[in-house]
Amino acid sequence: MSATALVLAAGEGTRMKSSLPKVAHRILGLPMVEYAIRAAREAGCDRVVVVTGHRAEEVEALVHGVTFARQDHRLGTGHAVMCAADALRGATGSLLVLAGDCPLLAPETLAELIQSREESNAACSLLSTRLADPAGYGRIIRDAGGAIVGIVEDKDLADDQRAIDEVNTSTYCFDIETLFAHLQRLGTSNAQGEYYLTDMIDIFRREGLAVVGVEAADPNEMLGVNSRVQLAEAAGILQRRINVRHMLAGVTMTDPGLVWVGPDVVIGRDTVLEPMTFLLGDTSVGERCVIGPNARVSDSRIGNGCVVSDAVVTDQTLTDGASAIPCQCE
Repeated sequence: MSATALVLAAGEGTRMKSSLPKVAHRILGLPMVEYAIRAAREAGCDRVVVVTGHRAEEVEALVHGVTFARQDHRLGTGHAVMCAADALRGATGSLLVLAGDCPLLAPETLAELIQSREESNAACSLLSTRLADPAGYGRIIRDAGGAIVGIVEDKDLADDQRAIDEVNTSTYCFDIETLFAHLQRLGTSNAQGEYYLTDMIDIFRREGLAVVGVEAADPNEMLGVNSRVQLAEAAGILQRRINVRHMLAGVTMTDPGLVWVGPDVVIGRDTVLEPMTFLLGDTSVGERCVIGPNARVSDSRIGNGCVVSDAVVTDQTLTDGASAIPCQCE
């Protein structure tokens, strides 16, 4: 069955205290929204639609190979989906909806979310997780039998609901035709006066339509970036994920906490990365190299057996056995 992704990236992000749109902030060289797009594609989505709004042209210039929809007046997540109706016209099957400010979602988790909806033929499958401190997050409401019956936003919680630790990650997979057949039933009778996409769960349940859930084992996946502090937290988690992947593939890092590797970088076996090394952009490093300390390499090709220390290498090619110690090669 086909799957389409809808990435919500229209917000301003006032808590970032920045002139940049929130999703344009970079993590390891890539704009935040690109991580959501890549995760959706790797999860099996053959088409991606991105909803933009605040400084839309800047966001749209950052990513390629997607369709854009505009949300000029930001009236909630449900409204964002409404704004994408024309861009999604004619689509069938699954619609994966995810936020452009959640760069830690794993493709495997998103694929499981799509699979759960399709196998159960449900109107919606939602992604949840459990938090020791759920304050600030919408809670998943279940009936006595464990079935999902709704989502209540933090501002709208009753006192007896605040102890619920299962929270909404704002990541969903809908049957696209069922979603748009019911989307206009959303209202704005909530604390924010917005169209909450979360209200679709209650609408589906009242119609007798199935809603299922997938619980993410790693709460880090749901981390949204709303401030510079959270941006740094997300960058640290991605840094560790990428570094572990390379070390398991045969790369040595003498201090992984002081090595930053972009998601597109390729590194050969038996290469050593010393502290304060940055490998970014479209960079490849061969086997048996020593990179660092104090090295920054971007958009470059480094051959086998090379040494780069106390150097900046940008858009260069180093042949096998070459050294850059120290230099300014630009």
